[in-house]
Amino acid sequence: MAAIGMPPHILALFQARPPLEPLPAFKKKNTRGYVGVADYVCKFESGPPPPPVPYETPKQRLLRQKRERLLSHLSKQKELIKQYNPKDDKKLTGDPFRTLFVGGISYDTTEKKLKREFEQYGSIKKVRLIYDRNGKPRGYGFIEFENDKDMKEAYKNADGRKIDGRRVLVDVERARTVPGWLPRRLGGGRGKPRGTNTKPKKPPMTAGHLQLSLLPPLPAAPDPAVLMEKKRRDEERRRERERERGRSRSRERKERKRSPGRDRSRSRERRR
Repeated sequence: MAAIGMPPHILALFQARPPLEPLPAFKKKNTRGYVGVADYVCKFESGPPPPPVPYETPKQRLLRQKRERLLSHLSKQKELIKQYNPKDDKKLTGDPFRTLFVGGISYDTTEKKLKREFEQYGSIKKVRLIYDRNGKPRGYGFIEFENDKDMKEAYKNADGRKIDGRRVLVDVERARTVPGWLPRRLGGGRGKPRGTNTKPKKPPMTAGHLQLSLLPPLPAAPDPAVLMEKKRRDEERRRERERERGRSRSRERKERKRSPGRDRSRSRERRR
């Protein structure tokens, strides 16, 4: 009855849908039945079971990998130490006792510029800058003087000299003059190896740490003796206030007792 009076294009929306087509039922599949493992027992290995593998936490795994890398590096370093012999290097300078080591050199500094800067200390025989396999400068080199006196003069006065915007560091050659000396890449040299940091790294600050850092610092714990002294003073002040209140109350009582007599004497004087 509600659809009476509706236009045809709207009445078509309320018509019933055709019935669903019948579909055949699912057929039951013939699955394989359960069988035992008797046929496979002969293929099992005989003997005791393997030992259980202990569980390794991520932190333990990182420490183990770090230890393995360190041991591998030390073993390679020992092999390089056996092969290290600076006296057989033909590219080094002639006299090691007249040779000055210069470190912290700018990558833009050339051998001519370095020679011009150190010629003020004496005559120079040879200047050699060290480059890597790709031809890039390593930032250090060697200067051989004509005599050891000029080398000592440069050793005393050239340390910290600024060349091409960088302060250089000078030292005597130690590879051929100090027995048992090793370069830094082999665990020797002056200073700590590359990649070592004396300051511990701070953990990243989380939101909770940030909120705690914004709070004011907690006050220092007071001294127990100071607390006892403060408590004693407060107790004395309280007792003094109570005594003062008692005195004031006694004075008020006395004044109340005296006040009726004074009023009668005043009334008598008025009547006279």
